[in-house]
Amino acid sequence: MKFKIARSKFLEGLKSVQNIVVGKGTLPILNNVMINAVGGELTMTTTDLDISITSAVACEVAEAGASTLPVKLLANLVSKAGEGEIEVEIDAREQATIVAGTAKYKLAGLSEKEFPRLPKDDEAASYTLPQQTLREMFRKTSYAASQDDTRRTLKGVLMSFKDSKLTMVATDGRRLALVENEIEFPKDAERDIVLPFKAVQELQRSLAGDGNVEIVVQKSQVCFKLGAVMIYSKLVDEVYPNYTQVIPRECAETITVDRQGLLDALDRASVMTMDEAHSTKLIFDGNRLTVTSAASDIGEAKDEVNIKYAGERLEILFNPTYVMDCLKAIDDDEVVINLNDGHSPAVIKCSIPFLYVLMPLRIN
Repeated sequence: MKFKIARSKFLEGLKSVQNIVVGKGTLPILNNVMINAVGGELTMTTTDLDISITSAVACEVAEAGASTLPVKLLANLVSKAGEGEIEVEIDAREQATIVAGTAKYKLAGLSEKEFPRLPKDDEAASYTLPQQTLREMFRKTSYAASQDDTRRTLKGVLMSFKDSKLTMVATDGRRLALVENEIEFPKDAERDIVLPFKAVQELQRSLAGDGNVEIVVQKSQVCFKLGAVMIYSKLVDEVYPNYTQVIPRECAETITVDRQGLLDALDRASVMTMDEAHSTKLIFDGNRLTVTSAASDIGEAKDEVNIKYAGERLEILFNPTYVMDCLKAIDDDEVVINLNDGHSPAVIKCSIPFLYVLMPLRIN
């Protein structure tokens, strides 16, 4: 095979596909990118067997063909090349000759026949929404997913396509983040899928455009089509827990607070949460919220925030990081905190269909 390609286009395609390659796999072929030059287009594909990414860019094909090359090394040498055209020729022994300006490289590849095949499209349900919308939904939920490898389902993110809306949920058992967005799809396309966290991370990197994303859901996998880039992922083959059971139906107390003011107060107080408890006490009393933290034998911190609250004095203990994660994901100037008492879950809401349920810590 032989082709000529603009350095910027080559690098753009390689950057789109190289992140899932860890370079430590037991199969050498998984360290490579499959490149397929045909019909004025170069298609680049990588996989770790759970996630596959393909990207297509324009090139000038002199001799069509396919092969695989070490993706990290290839991306590195292309990034160091001067702007202009790069010529690539790969012979029958999978030896690549790469010419970039005055630089010339020899690179050993592997046959494309060894490369795992991309999943085939079969009967599927399809959904379309703006890339920016999906990116924001991940931003508002994914931080709440479990990081425990033994909790495989909770380490994923639930995407529920029902009632003409996409509901996205993430939880680690101590907190839960939920966001909804209305989209159009036929009734027979209603279903739930659990997306592995690694796929969520890759999508958060890739959802950078202003166009739409098409989500094609099959029995055991899903494909996200982002223009010239397609991301395939296996699905978690377990049923997501019934998250609605942990969302309080009613809360007796409602507090309105400045989001940034609360975030800053928690951040300042959290410097004193170096002990194992890693806890911060929130005291709601009149129109004032007092935020306190203490570390054994070290010291304590105290800060205050103005709030709108008409209930009785109420104290509750939280992991401050969990509260701050939620506040960082919200864009509103004010948030509403719903509570019953100091021992029940709190619910944080804003102006969009979003809620965050947080379990309090036990007060000894």
